Parts: sequence; structure tokens; C-alpha cells
Amino acid sequence: MTSRAYAIFETGMQDVVKLIQLFDNLESNEHRQQYEVLKRAALVMTAGAWETYIEAFAVEQVDAKLTNSEDEFTKAYIRRRLDHEINRLHNPTSDKVKKLFVEFLGVDITESWRWNNYTPKDARERLDKWLKMRGDAVHQVCQSFDPKNAHLIKRDDLDKAVRFFGDLVRVTDGETSKL
Repeated sequence: MTSRAYAIFETGMQDVVKLIQLFDNLESNEHRQQYEVLKRAALVMTAGAWETYIEAFAVEQVDAKLTNSEDEFTKAYIRRRLDHEINRLHNPTSDKVKKLFVEFLGVDITESWRWNNYTPKDARERLDKWLKMRGDAVHQVCQSFDPKNAHLIKRDDLDKAVRFFGDLVRVTDGETSKL
């Protein structure tokens, strides 16, 4: 069974797929160079879908833990603290995700990030690299107005990022029973 957060991620990724299709359907290389923004936007939206997933997944899991508690004061306090931490989460790197899940659920969720050729360490490093690339795509282009920075994201890198985040969310979501 997938979480509600997973469904939210999938919905966000539908827009990413549309952006990639728009880029791929451009007729000439000249047009593609002119619309590199589509690839940057797709990466930014992929990272945004990841952030939304982590926020929603954490809330879902904490709410599930709190369901059995009859102590309304404690439940309200924990939810306020969680909401505060989620509001500060921006750009959920592996360290931030680890800290959030350890603090509120007592589990280092990043240790479950294992699939295909990824170890948890590899997945954490790859996540942080993709998020750095997302930051570069936004901040370097905006700050420098250097046209060379417009081509930070190669088309095949975008496919790798979409696949990585999809796998990461699938693996993370599979840990529901262990939280």
C-alpha cells in the first residue's frame, strides 16, 4: 500500500514529464538551446516534488503514531514542533531528512535507501548532488545571467534525476511498516 504522500509525489512528477516532453518535442537544436529553461524547470520541479513528498510522508507517519495517544496536549505539542521543523526543511538533503525522521520517529530513514546498485551511503550522496544541481540551476543562472549556466542540466542527467527520485520515494515509502 502506498502512502498519500506517494500519490502527491506522483502528481507532481506528471508536470515534470510534461516539461520533458515539451523539450523533447522542440524541432531543432536551435529551439532546444533557446528553451533550456524547460530542463532546469523540470529538475527544480522534481526536487520540489521530493520536498513535498518528505513533508507529507513525515506528517503521515507522525500522525499514525499519534493516533493511539489520548494525551491531547502531547499530540498538539508534537504536531506544532513537526510543523515548525517542516517549515524550516527547505531543500531536504540527506542530513535534513535523517534528522527529521530520527527526531520525530526514532528511525534513520536514510539507512533504508538501498536499491539496485545504490547503498544508503551512495543514495545519500546522490540525493545531495541532485539537490546541489537544483540549487545551481536556480541560483547561478539568476545571479550571473551567464548564458553558459543555462546548460547546466544535460538531457540524460534529467532522466537520471527523475529515475533516482522516483526510486528514492518508492524505497522510502516502502518503510511505512517499520516506522
